Amino acid sequence: MEVTLKTNLKGFKRNCWSKNLYGYFTYNGKPMTDAQVRRMVNDGIEHGCRTEADIPEDKFAEILQEPNPNDTQTKLF
Repeated sequence: MEVTLKTNLKGFKRNCWSKNLYGYFTYNGKPMTDAQVRRMVNDGIEHGCRTEADIPEDKFAEILQEPNPNDTQTKLF
């Protein structure tokens, strides 16, 4: 039996935002950096996505490839 968990983005932001979010989500089996997770959650909420599963695949790729000068962790992709 396969189980799929989804994260409510607004609830995640409300409850976890004060923490370092490195590794809370993965993409292609690799952990996302703190800055990538924050961009993904904020962008998802801004575009009306309820969970990370509602975010289109191409948006994930765009977030992960977008340079961010505040991202102190090494880019994954």
